[in-house]
Amino acid sequence: MGLTLVIKMAQRVHNLIIAAVLASGGTLLAQPLPGRSPSAVSDNLPALGEAAVEELSPVAERRLGRAIFHELVRAGVVYDDPEATDYLTIQSNRLLDVAREQGHLRASALDLSTFQFFMVNDPSINAFALPGGFVGVHTGLIVQASTEAELMSVMAHEIGHVTQRHIARMFGQQRQSTAVFAAAAILAALAATKSPDAATGLLSLGQTLAVRDQLAFSRDAEREADRVGFSLLVSSGFDGYGMSSLFERLLQSAKFMDSNAPSWMRTHPLTSERINDITLRLNQLPSTAPVRAQSIEFGWVRQRLTIRGARSMDGLARQRALLQEELSRLPATDHAQRARASYGMAWAFCEERKAAEAALWLQSARMEAQQSGQLAVVEPMLMRLEQELAILERKPARAVQIAERATQVAPRSVSTRAILRAGTEAALQDARADWALITSKDLVRRWPEDREAWRLLSQSASAQGQRAYSHWAVAERYALSGAWRAAIEQLDLARKAGDGDFALLSQVDVRMSVMRAEMAREAIEAKQR
Repeated sequence: MGLTLVIKMAQRVHNLIIAAVLASGGTLLAQPLPGRSPSAVSDNLPALGEAAVEELSPVAERRLGRAIFHELVRAGVVYDDPEATDYLTIQSNRLLDVAREQGHLRASALDLSTFQFFMVNDPSINAFALPGGFVGVHTGLIVQASTEAELMSVMAHEIGHVTQRHIARMFGQQRQSTAVFAAAAILAALAATKSPDAATGLLSLGQTLAVRDQLAFSRDAEREADRVGFSLLVSSGFDGYGMSSLFERLLQSAKFMDSNAPSWMRTHPLTSERINDITLRLNQLPSTAPVRAQSIEFGWVRQRLTIRGARSMDGLARQRALLQEELSRLPATDHAQRARASYGMAWAFCEERKAAEAALWLQSARMEAQQSGQLAVVEPMLMRLEQELAILERKPARAVQIAERATQVAPRSVSTRAILRAGTEAALQDARADWALITSKDLVRRWPEDREAWRLLSQSASAQGQRAYSHWAVAERYALSGAWRAAIEQLDLARKAGDGDFALLSQVDVRMSVMRAEMAREAIEAKQR
């Protein structure tokens, strides 16, 4: 992400924040109380645990989060990896189930469907929460997490920020500098490794404009997110030591990296006090507290992201060498780890477009998984890799067959969406538009936020001569990035296509009204800025 793009996005996010506060009835600049200087305003700020009168309403907070997310989509920041995203969502939903049981969702006017987890293709250790339940995770966090509990400790922490409505409370502080700081922090979290100078500049800008009490508030928010996150983590069955071990590793890294500290620490100040607090909570846990076994999928998703993050032929060669060395050290009886390493080898050769070698390692991974007793769990991930090989070998019919089999043996795995998408793409290449249309309809029904699924539906409908349906699907894809005008134009084309049935045209009319209302609301807010 270049410096110019980051600055432009920061300016747009800042404008969105101001608009959201105006829409919620709040003010951005505090007025001093009679007889008191402006610097004394901070004495009258609400405490972290109090309800702030001027904080964003839940509706305004959700709108703000979605608007920022749309900016990230349009900028190409959101990484389209359905398998990793669905793995992360499934595991994070365990935390959300506990948050619901503990009352955090009800207290913050949220529910499970409000949250949306997405990936950012970046090697840094980072995650961030946007207003209203949007949580972004860098691929580097998954790759560099030693255990699944470490990964989920960060997710629990970010969920804690959302459920405690820390961003909304920041606006309750009634300071314009807060809005600037929030915009800068969000963008710096994304820019940290792609453009370190840009990230440092953005954070410096925010910190210069923010007042001391705002930074202290941030530390309080971190402690509260730790407390809530730790409770979610251990109550979900994840190992609580994952949070303390990750914190300690990050703190040690920061000692040797100076200004290049891990990105998560730049936006989540980490202190020895926070680590001590988590250690105290760990010591208070009963010795009989149950701990969930690490999922098999974690190691396999982590392995694939590691390979795909190599980004060059030399990088892939290095990854293969590391895996070869690991396999030479692993006992022949450790079938589970040998299966995961063989899977990594297969992906590396696939990325190098060496189908024959990849096929041999895929066979080895399947055989080792069978001997470990894990084949039923990892078979969908092997099927997805097998599809990739079929596509590499220009055998689209084979890729479709794998997708058809997956609907029978793995209808709800972390790989299902990725398999169905690849199968639909292959079906269009293989002149099987009828199958592609049925499957893409199922995709958008099950994953309505998937922009690629809507693209596939549009292409499948077009291949079947269903113009109205195709335009409607394009409109929904545009809507998922907040491009309301383009979406409305597509809905108008769907109306005029002449081949839409009553049900479809009724849906088009409803969506037309919703999108026009959204566009009108944004136009009003733009005038208020």
